[in-house]
Amino acid sequence: MRLHTPLAAAVLLAMSAACSPQAGDAASHDAAAAAVAKTPPVTRNTVQTLTLIGTDGARVVLDRAAVAALPRERVRFSRHEDTSVFEGPLLLDVLKRAGVPASPLRKDQQATALLVTAADGYRVVFGLGETDPATRADRIIVADTDDGAPLSAEDGPFMIVAEGDARAARSPRMVVSIQVIPLGGPRA
Repeated sequence: MRLHTPLAAAVLLAMSAACSPQAGDAASHDAAAAAVAKTPPVTRNTVQTLTLIGTDGARVVLDRAAVAALPRERVRFSRHEDTSVFEGPLLLDVLKRAGVPASPLRKDQQATALLVTAADGYRVVFGLGETDPATRADRIIVADTDDGAPLSAEDGPFMIVAEGDARAARSPRMVVSIQVIPLGGPRA
């Protein structure tokens, strides 16, 4: 069985622990089963934060207000035959909160990947250089509004919008985390 998210793995682990008690451990089985039963189901709009994971593994959690407080950009973008004006901060400005330097990025930062994960398990990878306005004319933003309104529960609260892409495949909705992964290293 393939698990798409760490949350799914945790739920599966909790359920298996609740459903397969050791002999003579009925009380802990009942307590575990009750805890699993009380856990609210995970829905698309449950996560209202964005977790940034820096190169050192440190986590920074941003809520809607923190993202909305950053300098904003507007990007006209089409997906599934619908064109909208999305608004939000540049992805690079959001990444500053996780210790990523500002534009222009240095040469040694060009071999850095960004793993974007959505609540439904969808994942997209960007190169850090793609987020730098000094490198790429088209912007990549962390959108939180669509035509002036907050993103719908099905799309939000955060969505990556990669301006200039011909398809929306690299513009995931329901974004819950962005991990900064350095790929470069000393030359051999």
